[in-house]
Amino acid sequence: MSTPRLLGFAGILPFYLSLAAVLMWPQSQLALVSLIGYGAVILSFLGAVHWGMAMQEPDQTQAGRSYVFSVVPALLGWLAFISPYQPALIVLAAGFGWVWLREYQKPPSLMPAWYRQLRGVLTAAILPALIIGAIFSG
Repeated sequence: MSTPRLLGFAGILPFYLSLAAVLMWPQSQLALVSLIGYGAVILSFLGAVHWGMAMQEPDQTQAGRSYVFSVVPALLGWLAFISPYQPALIVLAAGFGWVWLREYQKPPSLMPAWYRQLRGVLTAAILPALIIGAIFSG
């Protein structure tokens, strides 16, 4: 298994450990803050990946749009972090879905195929944790 795949799959664990804590201790604010905080951090990380990709784009017009796109995940993560629990988890789920959709729409030449495939798998794994967390946080 490649290092990015191994690290990507390992990065799913905190989502599910936090979700397990939410389900076992529904009144635990720490469990919810853990799920929201980690989601916000990882969503911001995805934005940083796109900032890095934008630096590699030869077309500066396209790069400008990519830079703008790259800061939105961090803003969504921040919005989630300052929101009540249930809306925060919904914002995070929407943010991860939106980033994946944007990545899927990018021309293959702008994003390695392995990354696009890995992100699809990781997003499919992350979304249920956030959605189940939102359901049980209300």
